[in-house]
Amino acid sequence: MCPGGQVVLTSTNPLELCVNGMSFSRRASKWANSALVVTVSSHDFEPFQSHGSLAGVEFQREYERRAAMMGGGNFVVPAQCVTDFISNKLSVTTLPPSSYRLGVRPSKLHELFPPYITEALQQSIMMIDKEMPGFISSEALLHGVETRTSSPLQISRHRETYESTSLQGLYPIGEGAGYAGGIVSAAVDGMYCGFALAKQLSLFAGDIEAIFGKAQKQTGSVKY
Repeated sequence: MCPGGQVVLTSTNPLELCVNGMSFSRRASKWANSALVVTVSSHDFEPFQSHGSLAGVEFQREYERRAAMMGGGNFVVPAQCVTDFISNKLSVTTLPPSSYRLGVRPSKLHELFPPYITEALQQSIMMIDKEMPGFISSEALLHGVETRTSSPLQISRHRETYESTSLQGLYPIGEGAGYAGGIVSAAVDGMYCGFALAKQLSLFAGDIEAIFGKAQKQTGSVKY
């Protein structure tokens, strides 16, 4: 959840479209934005098995390419009013103002994903509205697509030094490397790595765990 925030572009390829949300330190914009997340598993990657261990990445890229096509290019984002998304219809009227600066295009986001993902999103929105009446509104705007919530793979690293096991001098950390599940855990993982590197360079001689506590290894993330 980003109070006083905005939707921003996070694409790494002009033919693929991915967005995220952020807030500047003052949180002074008139918008608030948050992500809606649906769980996917390796079973969902089966159509992309020809890509081997990168099948999850290809699954992600497929929907980024679809979003780019829906937006019409130039990083214009496909968007839809929440009420229309739930009703499976195109937002034919002028869309509400958006915090996304490169432009939005009325689109059928309910057709972007497979039915089971769309239905999960629709159900979650309705459940949230029961807890927070007003969440469903014609003024609320959905932007597609945010696909980089969690890394689809984990880069191997040394347990003590945090250095990559396959590339010397590389220190994979945080969400992108598969070692965190959010902003806070990514920040802590980065601090752990920083202290480990400082210790290797003889810049720090203390006990890292005495400062942060002992890391508890989990699948796909590290818990502190």
